[in-house]
Amino acid sequence: MSYDNPEKSIALISTRPLKKDHETIGPKDNYKFTIIDQPLSKITPLKDYSTFDSILEDINQFHHIVFISTNAVYFFIDRLNKNKISIPNNLRFSCIGATTREFIENSLKKDVFCPSDIYDSEHLLKHAIFNNIKNKNILIIRGKGGRETLKKGFESREANVIYGECYNREYLSLNLTKIKESVQNFDQVYLLITSLESARKFMSHNINQNLDWLNSINFIVNHQVIKNELQPFSKVSITDNISLISLQKIIEG
Repeated sequence: MSYDNPEKSIALISTRPLKKDHETIGPKDNYKFTIIDQPLSKITPLKDYSTFDSILEDINQFHHIVFISTNAVYFFIDRLNKNKISIPNNLRFSCIGATTREFIENSLKKDVFCPSDIYDSEHLLKHAIFNNIKNKNILIIRGKGGRETLKKGFESREANVIYGECYNREYLSLNLTKIKESVQNFDQVYLLITSLESARKFMSHNINQNLDWLNSINFIVNHQVIKNELQPFSKVSITDNISLISLQKIIEG
């Protein structure tokens, strides 16, 4: 994909998992920058879904389902369809991010509770829907492993919480030298990081040996904690929405 204006060429390095990137960022046509995929993690299905499927078969016991990511929604829907399980009408849906909320609304046609300003577990816990959850059954859909903030927060309010883990996340390494070479002919370069774990993985690379060129590019993140993790870099923009339309607005200034 080429940039329309011959006077300025722009590259966006996306560190998101490839499948997730294609599902949630959107089509790559008709945007005024070139997307270069350099994923920091890879999403893969579980080898054995017996535990997760057994949870879904008992879905009527839950009052709330909380989705950690769009990947959680994708695999949840996939297993529902394969097992021909219907969603109870009274089940409430919540999630952390705006992109995940949009995915749920479009895919399941359900209302979704979500933080309104800052998209993280701490702010979801402040939502009024969770003010009175004593003895309520809450299912958190996520990948293997992750933060315990939501579970501990719900349990402190005497809710019954279990995890439905439905995918694996494998962290990958980047060759920063090769990435530098791939973008050297662009006038402007942006690098997108959308999870704290990915930011930490990025910072574990040989950053000092690449500090000059990394300081010359622009980072885009979707949370303040990710920006904090990228402390050596001053050109970091925060956006709540990582759709291509939103990213283009940032790039166009």
